[in-house]
Amino acid sequence: MKQGISVVVPTHNRAERLMATLESLLKQKFKNYEVIVVDDGSTDDTGKRVAALAKKSNMLRYFKERQGGPAVARNLGIRKSKNEIVAFTDDDCLVPPDWLARLADAYGRFPEVAGVGGYLKPRDDELKRSLFAQLEWVEAVCTYGVDMEEKISGEEGVVGGTANMSYRKSVLEEVGGFDENFPWAAGEDVDLKIRIVGKGNKLLYTPVEVVHNREYDLKGFLAQARTRGLGGAYFRAKYGRENKVVLLLKIVLSPLLFLKTSFEYKRKCGSWHVRVAIIKTIGVIYSGIYSLL
Repeated sequence: MKQGISVVVPTHNRAERLMATLESLLKQKFKNYEVIVVDDGSTDDTGKRVAALAKKSNMLRYFKERQGGPAVARNLGIRKSKNEIVAFTDDDCLVPPDWLARLADAYGRFPEVAGVGGYLKPRDDELKRSLFAQLEWVEAVCTYGVDMEEKISGEEGVVGGTANMSYRKSVLEEVGGFDENFPWAAGEDVDLKIRIVGKGNKLLYTPVEVVHNREYDLKGFLAQARTRGLGGAYFRAKYGRENKVVLLLKIVLSPLLFLKTSFEYKRKCGSWHVRVAIIKTIGVIYSGIYSLL
């Protein structure tokens, strides 16, 4: 693959985590790339710290805007990008040294695909201690089919979210980028994939891992569930999926959801994961409540 890759990282008030993300990005084996940090209205020392790091590398570019959300930030990154492939990760992620090389290799072997993505995994220490980290990983394995085989599909669910995803810039421009009307960081990545495959494009899953560099606790879990609920409300309004009556029934019938989730984990993963299923059910109820607001 001769063309380069532009990596877009939106950020907001996570200077410390962002530095770890950027350090991992600046250690890539692939050489023809740039890293674009889009500061979404941070009030911490993000700008100063990125500027200091940029003195060590001419591959790092920094842009700041008034806070508009990750969709707005990513679209700015797309517009500023200089390369044909635009990759995305988040400011609380760690990428392996061969991340871009493997994405580039996949585009070279499958020139027909519009996008290539991998999977997201919690840190090993968090997987050992936190049920909330275990939920994220079980969800990835059981629901999204994380495995070591490549898959091409015309369905959006073959790849995950923007923590470990890339697209051809021409395709992003064709569909108009991310929908900036999404009020929260939830659903805008799925919406983008739906619009891309809706034009007949295909996406490729390749088994390259990105680590989610965060601590998993109840506070973070509930905050994420709230965000998903609020973002999901706009998503459903846009696509006409699941009215409020259906959402209310899901909340009322949550014990059945727990049983369904438990059997699903058993069928797909070979284990009951009962405690994880309980956490999953709580999250669905919590996000469902916010979807109804």
